[in-house]
Amino acid sequence: MRAAGTLALALLFAALAAPAAAHAAAPVASRPAPGPESNLLLFEVRLGDQVLSDAVSAYQIGKDIYLPLGEMARLLTLAIRIAPGEGKASGYILTEERGFSLDVPAGAIGIAGRQEALDRAQVKLEDDEIYVASRLLATWLPVDLDVDMPSLTVKVRPREQLPLQARLARRERGQQSGRGGGAIDPGYPRLAIPYRLVDVPFIDQTASLSVARAGARREAESSYTGYLTTDLLGLEAALYASYNRRDPNAGLRLTLGRNDPGAGLLGPLHARSALVGSVPVQGVANISANSATGNGLTLSNRPLDQPTRFDSHSLQGDLPPGWDVELYYNDALVGFQQSRPDGKYSFDDQPLVYGPNEFRLVFHGPLGQLRVERQSFLLEQSAVPRATVYYDVAAHRDAFGRERALAQVEWGVNEHLSASAGVLRIPLLQDEQRYTTLGLRGYLQSFILSGDIAQQSGGGRMAQLGLKTRLGNVSLAASRTRLDDFSSEYFLPSFDPVRTRDELRADGTLMGALGRDTTMVFPLSLQVRRDALASGERNIEVQGRISAYGAGLAVSNTLRWQTLGGRSTADGQLQLSRRVAGIGLSGQLQYLIKPRAELGSVALAADRYFADGYVGNLGWMHSFGHGPNRMTASLNKSLGSFGLGLSAFYGNSRDYGAGIQLFMAMGLEPRSARVLTDAQPMANTGGVSVRVFLDKNQNGAMDPEDEPIRGAGFTVNGGGHLSRTDAAGIAYLGRLPANRYVDIALDPDTLEDPQWQPRQKGVRIVPRPGKVAALDFAVGMTGEIDGTTYLIGKGGKRPIGDLNLELVDSTRKVVASMRSAADGYYVITGIFPGEYLLRIEPAQLKRLGLSDTGMHLVTINQEGNVLNGRDFYVQGGE
Repeated sequence: MRAAGTLALALLFAALAAPAAAHAAAPVASRPAPGPESNLLLFEVRLGDQVLSDAVSAYQIGKDIYLPLGEMARLLTLAIRIAPGEGKASGYILTEERGFSLDVPAGAIGIAGRQEALDRAQVKLEDDEIYVASRLLATWLPVDLDVDMPSLTVKVRPREQLPLQARLARRERGQQSGRGGGAIDPGYPRLAIPYRLVDVPFIDQTASLSVARAGARREAESSYTGYLTTDLLGLEAALYASYNRRDPNAGLRLTLGRNDPGAGLLGPLHARSALVGSVPVQGVANISANSATGNGLTLSNRPLDQPTRFDSHSLQGDLPPGWDVELYYNDALVGFQQSRPDGKYSFDDQPLVYGPNEFRLVFHGPLGQLRVERQSFLLEQSAVPRATVYYDVAAHRDAFGRERALAQVEWGVNEHLSASAGVLRIPLLQDEQRYTTLGLRGYLQSFILSGDIAQQSGGGRMAQLGLKTRLGNVSLAASRTRLDDFSSEYFLPSFDPVRTRDELRADGTLMGALGRDTTMVFPLSLQVRRDALASGERNIEVQGRISAYGAGLAVSNTLRWQTLGGRSTADGQLQLSRRVAGIGLSGQLQYLIKPRAELGSVALAADRYFADGYVGNLGWMHSFGHGPNRMTASLNKSLGSFGLGLSAFYGNSRDYGAGIQLFMAMGLEPRSARVLTDAQPMANTGGVSVRVFLDKNQNGAMDPEDEPIRGAGFTVNGGGHLSRTDAAGIAYLGRLPANRYVDIALDPDTLEDPQWQPRQKGVRIVPRPGKVAALDFAVGMTGEIDGTTYLIGKGGKRPIGDLNLELVDSTRKVVASMRSAADGYYVITGIFPGEYLLRIEPAQLKRLGLSDTGMHLVTINQEGNVLNGRDFYVQGGE
């Protein structure tokens, strides 16, 4: 029945998509396809703590990363313009004396008058951009570019001050105290994406077939997993379906609901998240951990980008079969998980420190796919705003029929104090326990104080005091917990229960140099816990971690020493990950130190990119002593319209086997009715179908007489996007972050006519999984006005600069302004057709004690005329 249901879902998708595809014209690619031996990636670009863009397209070709010249110049505010169709670029670097010219067809590069031959192999031409190997690009521009593959980040280190740095410094001086970074809100109007009763889903699906021999037994196995997202019954729907005859957890898992970062759900409740179906229940400090999913509901108005708890954060999500995920915290590799039978991953209760908390999830697919997700929190700025109430309500029944429920609120008393209260019901061993909690948080100038109490239904009590602060670059946290006949999932019932628990944690970072041009980051962490038991015994656990991060290498070594019941043990774990431009290594070693020194287990893996997106993998797993020993190998295709993998293994018990795995993500572009297929997952992200047209009648809608515009480009959250419109004026922008604000704008620099300007600069949307939103950008013909400002004096007239000119429409709204140059000349461009008044700002005239001779009545016609010689004359007051 499960297999039939899953197959029916796949056939339903095909049936919905096929009619649309049958009527579609030959598909026109909205972005250039990667060439041979290339891998398309999206990088985050950082300048210090500032995120310049979170989605810059780049190509991985062999061992090199090719970055877009035009986009990098724009982000760094360098005066370089590209003509990608001609393979040329020109401009200057910092000063006009340092001219820049690039002619790819001629194989020439000129910088500051110095001409050099160009290595064509270091440049990749696409329809929309000129991509240059990062190492070569760094020799052209006054910056060093540190390309970090594990985090998909380009770190910019200027060798000279950039105009961008001066602008950021001015902005920082004008801001309130706080941490900078992140995309700047451009103030675009928000566009709601309507929900549909039913829509064509996006689906990530994996099918596999394997054969194996274990001793004298031979067996064959097949499995299928599908993750579907779409609109259903006016809600967001996510369906996880799996079939595996040996897996008792295989089946269906459906979640329905809505998410809105603007708190616009359920009227007066102002909820941000409302879900029913398969949902987890959030954990509570010292009482319960985050649960697995169960059938129930959740409701919350807590900001979607805040930590799940005050002093810790849990990261959960979908992880298809064959995938693994690495967790980095403040550049330290702290965790690794492989896919579970329920298709989920979970890193629970990750401690938060005073100061920055940077989490990075790096996902690796079985066919060589790579994806990065980032979350960032500044704990001291997470206080609940004054007079604001955050609430969380959740309840579900798990697969074993056990019920779990939670209701809690947090109230911002003032700028420095918040209070919380909650009730909780959980299954504990064979019983059900209920808890009531109260808490206070004090956010003072340089530290955070917290106090919590909990009452158990059987009479048990718990009280905890905590402190978080920062000394230099070291974050400190200390707490004391007192328990009286109290038990929970963190303090299980025992004949010798814990009476007090003292904890101390310190986190910091050291910087070091590795060679002349490479900087290493060394995150450090130390945790000490002491439990005093009812019998008078003391249990102590000390855990330390030192990590190294830089030059594409991440190494983390954790040591743990503990005494339990008077017996001491010590062990450790070493983790390594290195992924640099086409080759990757990862490993994990577990070892014992006390009561005896010995190796536990080791796992090593290596991969290498070959031509046309193929990836080869080798792996070795071994348990020392008499444990198993297994070698694995695979060859995978990770680019194109589908992913394909061939794998084999051999064990020391003469176990061996082989398998084949097929992955395909599918979706539908609604405007062109084009079926989208990809080897990379799509179902957990959103997308938009954008149409750009020349709006001849200025009504903002595309009419039969309007013309589609080809080759138009866009910016997403301030960064350039690779997609360009096709002959129908349509482009598809995929893999947008779901349930987060995303700002999309039409890039005027990509329009072929300089007099064309978008009537609306951009829009803000909230993409949702499996949904393709439809956006229209109307472009209009514009005109311009120029002239000179003069001062009339006794000696006649002379040009005067720094006068503010304003263009006022019929509603008396100032639609454009310009300041005249030192020689009095001004030019106002991008003016849409209509009648306007052009004047000198009245407030400036009054402030300077000047008067003018009048305003200009100007008319811009439908053809975008140019009005010259609109001069102004001012004179001093009497």
